[in-house]
Amino acid sequence: MCGIAGFCNMPERWEEYIKGMDNRMITRGPDAEGIWANEDKSVVLGHRRLAIIDLSENGAQPMVSSSERFVIALNGEIYNFKELRKKLLAEKKVFGFKGNCDTEVLLELIEAYGLTASLTMVKGMYAFALFDRKTQKLYLVRDRIGEKPLYYGFINQKFVFASDLG
Repeated sequence: MCGIAGFCNMPERWEEYIKGMDNRMITRGPDAEGIWANEDKSVVLGHRRLAIIDLSENGAQPMVSSSERFVIALNGEIYNFKELRKKLLAEKKVFGFKGNCDTEVLLELIEAYGLTASLTMVKGMYAFALFDRKTQKLYLVRDRIGEKPLYYGFINQKFVFASDLG
């Protein structure tokens, strides 16, 4: 199931807040917790993991792309990730993968083709937060049907998002 959470522009006590958000989603992902923050702590991503596809640390999230440009926290499943993995390798868009998870394939697909083009290739049920370190933009994305939950809004003029309202 997994769970994602995060916020922007909350540099004070950021670690306390993201850990609190992650802890409230423990039932969504009891296997692991991950936290990532950019250099100035203006963007923070959290993830609760339910390990299904790649049980190793190579599937841990939030995950950083091989070029370190993109960071993702994903809740969901990419059904055609094996075909997309083969495509990336055959077209020499990547030279290898660290693990065997759909998140890494999605992340490298975005790296190779851009977000919009990648979403036309992906089949699955998902909600994710993607931060582009180059442009300093945060994207929140859901699949076409919106099967995975993704709530967002402002609290005290700070942008927040999560898989649960809890």
